[in-house]
Amino acid sequence: MSNDTANNAVRGRYETFFQTDFMPLIRHEQTQGAEERSAYADEFAAYHLGQIDKKLARLIELLEQSMSVRS
Repeated sequence: MSNDTANNAVRGRYETFFQTDFMPLIRHEQTQGAEERSAYADEFAAYHLGQIDKKLARLIELLEQSMSVRS
């Protein structure tokens, strides 16, 4: 498997994972520490802030296009 293919597979798993609602990682065989839980929550929040940023950028672009058509 090439490095790009492996990276794309990992990226795909992360995107699928983070697109669902937030759910703390629960492992029955071991308890997670506060650092691990916090890191997961931070990554989840960062992913969703990135998605919001993309959508806002697109909205601004559409508004600017609409304003230029009206002028």
